[in-house]
Amino acid sequence: MGRSRHCSEDERFLIKKLIKEGKTYKEVQKIIGCSAKMISNALKWEQKTEKRGRKRKTTPRMDRRIAKLAKTQPMMGSKRIKQDLQLTVSTVTIRRRLTEVNLPARSPRKVPLLRKRHVQKRLQFAKEHIDWPEKKWHNILWTDESKIVLFGSKGHRQYVRRPANTEFKPQYSLKTIKHGGASIMIWGCFSYYGVGPIHRIQGIMDQFQYIRILEEVMLPYAEEEMPLRWTFQQDNDPKHTSKRAKAWFQMNKIQLMEWPAQSPDLNPIENLWADIKSAVHEAKPRNAEELWNTVQLSWAAIPVERCQKLVDSMHHRCVAVIGNRGFATKY
Repeated sequence: MGRSRHCSEDERFLIKKLIKEGKTYKEVQKIIGCSAKMISNALKWEQKTEKRGRKRKTTPRMDRRIAKLAKTQPMMGSKRIKQDLQLTVSTVTIRRRLTEVNLPARSPRKVPLLRKRHVQKRLQFAKEHIDWPEKKWHNILWTDESKIVLFGSKGHRQYVRRPANTEFKPQYSLKTIKHGGASIMIWGCFSYYGVGPIHRIQGIMDQFQYIRILEEVMLPYAEEEMPLRWTFQQDNDPKHTSKRAKAWFQMNKIQLMEWPAQSPDLNPIENLWADIKSAVHEAKPRNAEELWNTVQLSWAAIPVERCQKLVDSMHHRCVAVIGNRGFATKY
């Protein structure tokens, strides 16, 4: 074998094995027939990481500046970041760098606008009710109104997988109607023991119609199905807190739950509305009457276990409000 500064992988393995066994350079040279330099190179050799692709266009310092600005102003787009930092790289590169540090672009969640007084009231409510026993939550009658649209969304963002330049083909497009087509307003209630009556609101809901619903729909159900001592929950809509409504509650000796404004995430009935809207999306009713029938059927089909799980989540909702310092939560 000729003398060489390089050797094969098998030769390298053999050289390292012989040296490990205590052989000297001269003994290894005689066995393999190589030079001392070749033995030295074999012992020093290390597998190098293979580098592929073009050279990175941003420096570590530039990467840190991009990430810092995105964290400081999370609503800022990649184009604005490029302008503010006077970068020469493309916006695609900026977005790639942000993804590398776990800051990809996401759709922001829509939440109610909370002012300082709202945050304080939410925190106060959560702290006062966080230690409530589960049985106490079982005595609450949860109520709310909701608008159900004929061609509404399923409640979350929808995606489609399609080839390039086919966005307007019928099978890849999402059909809409101006203003969502027909819609209905509904009032409903539920408790730990299951769903209560659901009522279709005719025309514009005002304090007079609200009191009629309380008198003719809610009260007969509550007297029959709710425990002897129960509490009525409602939000702070003006028609709910009008003088006439307050007088009606006092006259009928109904205990009201003090409720923080701008707090749909604390009201478990919102989850039932989401269930109804999802059912409407799947059923695809063609007109307002079919829409109302679908709502009634899907409401009646809500199992008691679903209601119980939602009511039992109130402790966790209070914990979440406190954990987020009074701001909106995932609920």
